[in-house]
Amino acid sequence: MAAWGWADGSLGDVRPYTITGGRTRATHALQLTTCLITRPAAPGTVHPSAEKEALLLHCSGAPRSVAELAALSRQPVQVVKVLIGDLLDCDALARANPAGAGTDPDVHLLEALLHGLRTRL
Repeated sequence: MAAWGWADGSLGDVRPYTITGGRTRATHALQLTTCLITRPAAPGTVHPSAEKEALLLHCSGAPRSVAELAALSRQPVQVVKVLIGDLLDCDALARANPAGAGTDPDVHLLEALLHGLRTRL
């Protein structure tokens, strides 16, 4: 049986709510496509668990979406969202796509892209 996020597997099948301390709701509005990247944290401000440390490692160097992080960590999305919220709260992670969040796409840009694709085919 696979371990849930534990490196040595000594704890066996750990229920996801134990990883989040019983929390089931994220403190931040995160979509599956929300991208995150590691930020340099002030020394001593982050005391990550093994699961949070893995998320930070996955986000270092390149932005990762919430969906990617859930897949890489083999955890349910809601568990990952709770952990990401903790890391956002202590400024260890930052949203990599805040400018476009919640805005409608530029219709003219999409039409130009479609036109370009049609002319290349």
